[in-house]
Amino acid sequence: MSNLASILGLWNDEAFASQLFWGIGFLGLVLIILQAILGMLAGHDGDTSSGGSIDVQGGHGGGAGIVSIKTVSAMLLGFGFGGAILEKNGFSMGLSALGGLGIGLLIGGAYFALMNSLYRLRSDGTSVLSQAVNRSGTVYMRIPGNVSGAGEIQVSFGGRMQNVRAYTRGLELPTGTAVRIVALHGDQALLVEKLS
Repeated sequence: MSNLASILGLWNDEAFASQLFWGIGFLGLVLIILQAILGMLAGHDGDTSSGGSIDVQGGHGGGAGIVSIKTVSAMLLGFGFGGAILEKNGFSMGLSALGGLGIGLLIGGAYFALMNSLYRLRSDGTSVLSQAVNRSGTVYMRIPGNVSGAGEIQVSFGGRMQNVRAYTRGLELPTGTAVRIVALHGDQALLVEKLS
C-alpha cells in the first residue's frame, strides 16, 4: 500500500504538462498491450485500416493502412513518453510537444514501414487457391446442389492436402464423391463438378 502511495505522491508532484505527456504515453502502451492480449486470446487483432475494412489475420484490409489502431497506439506512445522525457529534461511545454510529436510520427512511420513490408510477403490466399483449379478432389462435407450452400472438399495443391469450402452448380454431391475443380467461387471457395 505504501508503494501505491509513493507512486501517487510522485504523480501529484509532477506538473500538469508532465502528467499529460505521461498519461498519453501510458494510453498508447495500454492500447498496444490490449491488442497483444486480443491477438493471443482471439487469434487476431481486429485492427481497422483507414479503408474501414477489418482483416482477421493481419490487422489491415489487404495491406498496411496508414491510419490503424496499432499505428495510432504507436504514435501515442512515442508522443507521450517522448514529450515527457523532453519536458523532464527542461524543455518548454511547446518544444516538448513538438519533439514528442516528431518522436510519435517517427515510431508510427517505422511501424507502418515494417507492417507494409510484412504484408507484401504475405499471400492473400487467392493466388494459392487458384492452383487447385482443374485438379480433382473428394467431397469431405456434402455440397448442396444449385449453388445453394457450401460444402467442403479435400484437394491436394500447394504441396499439401487441404480442406476447402466448395459449391456446385449441379445436383447435391454427397460425402466421398470424386469431383473436379472447375473455377474459383469468390476469394475463399471453389466451384466443383462431379468427376465423370
